[in-house]
Amino acid sequence: MMMARDIMRRFNVIFFDKIKQKHFFFLFVFILHVSILFAPGTSIPVIGMKKTIQSIFTIEFIVGIIVFFLFFFKEELISIEKIKAASVALFILLLIQFAYYSLGTHNAGLMTITKNNISTILMLVLVAPFYEEVFYRGCLLDFLKPLTSGLIFPIMATSVTFSLIHTQYSSLTDHFVLFFISVILCAVRIMTKSLLLPYVLHMLMNLFVFSISVQGFY
Repeated sequence: MMMARDIMRRFNVIFFDKIKQKHFFFLFVFILHVSILFAPGTSIPVIGMKKTIQSIFTIEFIVGIIVFFLFFFKEELISIEKIKAASVALFILLLIQFAYYSLGTHNAGLMTITKNNISTILMLVLVAPFYEEVFYRGCLLDFLKPLTSGLIFPIMATSVTFSLIHTQYSSLTDHFVLFFISVILCAVRIMTKSLLLPYVLHMLMNLFVFSISVQGFY
């Protein structure tokens, strides 16, 4: 019993010494994000699918904006070197998406942009990448980094979570692609100490995916 208490005491000292108060806030924000993400089960019967999706995007974006300016904005120092590194990452991301498109395991060519879905598409291209970068490559990654001396575990754990949280995808290939995309975005985040650059890459990647998925405008 005394040995167990000693182990727990040492764990608490190590854990709380490494984790600052803001990191617990990051964990809280991430849990809040997941809670909002899975809220449609209760709201769809009340306000409908379209309004539910728009509400989720709006709430997540507002929370993301607040967290970004409170904790991450001051780190945004963009340089030519960082842009070059991000450009290489963007090339790799687009190459992955094009290869995935070429394999035929996708819905490319099956989408039609209409006045009914244009707002949702814009949110998926412009809004969702922003708050996903804040919540995953910002809050979750920064919460996990102090737990180990290296970066492999935080990047792997963040990327696995990012992949699995996209429950709209079912195949292992889909989740592997999402995992690898997250690894690249985590690397850009760590190398550049920026969230805006991963956001821009994420946004451009989504735009590319939608551009090859559209078969018409109505």
